[in-house]
Amino acid sequence: MPTVTAKELQDTDPQRFQKEYLKWTEYAADYDWWDYMEERLKEKLEPAGVHDVKIEFSLSYSQGDYATFTGRIWVHEWMDATKDGDQTYAEKYPALRLALEDYGDHASVTTYGRACGARVNYDGACAGNTYAAGVFSGLEQEAWDELIEEQLSYAGLEQALQDYVDAVSHQLYRDLHDEYEHLTSEESFIESCECNDVTFEIEECEV
Repeated sequence: MPTVTAKELQDTDPQRFQKEYLKWTEYAADYDWWDYMEERLKEKLEPAGVHDVKIEFSLSYSQGDYATFTGRIWVHEWMDATKDGDQTYAEKYPALRLALEDYGDHASVTTYGRACGARVNYDGACAGNTYAAGVFSGLEQEAWDELIEEQLSYAGLEQALQDYVDAVSHQLYRDLHDEYEHLTSEESFIESCECNDVTFEIEECEV
């Protein structure tokens, strides 16, 4: 009995091609295909002080679809890498940047409820718990503490970090969606058949 490739089947018998393609999609993405995307996200976020990244998502093609991540953000590193207008947060709030590094302050990123996204938890605990450093080393402790409180207020770090996490999550969802669409596309089905030498038997009259 003669055989045809997936591409030939698509051209000669679209109905059967769709049947074979839909059968293939049932297991085409039946593995942790997102692992490399998680690794890629880790590499992307590490320069901004984001560590211990784990992605969470649902691509069920419903209103509950989402994508986000959990982890920890070392805030002074994030300030070095993130701009607020024309300057980085570190450039705009240098005293706060020093205090955050001295205290080792970090924000946690956790998920809250199914398909709801991630929440940033940051309490600004460095306030009142550090000493003047760098170009500010000559300040009295009271003046230093007041400066840190002032810069914490102006910087609005918790909201800025939340906006950052939301933006990363939105892009992650788009990337995961696009990758899944590619992995389960007709083009990938044809490519998979070619790579694995899969052909389809047909009746003589079908050609």
